[in-house]
Amino acid sequence: MEDWGAPESDWRRIEALVDVTPGIDAYCSGPDWVFPTHLGFAPQQPALVLGDLERWAALLSEYADESGEIVLSGLEPRWGFSCPVLTADPVKHVPELIGELEEIPNWTRLVITGLTAESELFDALGRNLSRLGTVYMAEGMECCVADLSGGVDRWLDRRSARFRRQWKRWVAAVSDPSLIIEDVTTAHGLMDRLLAIERRGWKGQEHDGITADSMQRMYRDMIERLARRGRLRASIAVVEGEDAGFIFGGSRAGVYRGLQLSYAESAADLSLGHVLQCHQIRSLDGSDVHTYNLGMDMDYKRRWADTLRPTAVLIVHRRPH
Repeated sequence: MEDWGAPESDWRRIEALVDVTPGIDAYCSGPDWVFPTHLGFAPQQPALVLGDLERWAALLSEYADESGEIVLSGLEPRWGFSCPVLTADPVKHVPELIGELEEIPNWTRLVITGLTAESELFDALGRNLSRLGTVYMAEGMECCVADLSGGVDRWLDRRSARFRRQWKRWVAAVSDPSLIIEDVTTAHGLMDRLLAIERRGWKGQEHDGITADSMQRMYRDMIERLARRGRLRASIAVVEGEDAGFIFGGSRAGVYRGLQLSYAESAADLSLGHVLQCHQIRSLDGSDVHTYNLGMDMDYKRRWADTLRPTAVLIVHRRPH
């Protein structure tokens, strides 16, 4: 893996395992998400990669909790969207994972996020983790997900009448000569433009967005990775010659994962957030994207989504040994 000196071929092997692992978020469990979040929020935590990266892998990180006890968890340290255990055959390979975990000294707790309850992987882990200690299940993050497999028109048919009326206004706003929406696929200078917009919005003023140091590190790295692989989808709204809003995300294997959306306070009355969301969804029509993952469940996202996708967490308190 690049951040720790491994070759580029390891990225391809990790993605290949992600794509065949049942019941996980294939975007957020892959390198485009996992490694930037680790770099942004926990670069000091040692990475621990188990498995052979061919048949199975577990991408873990080690840290000490408040009491000084050692915890093993996935490399993504903040939200828990990603699943660190990757395999096409959980029944066969989870026992091998348990064997490797048994050989690691000192850790007292294991946290595995990003699982789908009752999936083959979840069931295999549930059956085998008890060899290590007491297993607990907890609710994980929920994501808002829109189904674009039938095209934008069919997605729009599933929205309310009020939403469809607003949609027409947002589409018309894109044609307003005072507004230009610039689509960006390269990383050069992009993060600086996004930061300049964010600092003029409520998130930046409350230090609640991408202006925070850890978020800057994460997204700068993530944008560069996405752009290198041709997966970056970003749009900037320019109002009367000035950058005023943005939306960006990444796409891979038929999934577009929304990452951030923001606008300057001076453009608040223009509904730029809705206009940019409208523009992004229309731009996905006719592409290979069949699913729009809007990220963490929030009320304002629900009217854009068709389903809520829950996740589960398994926690092991290790048996004294």
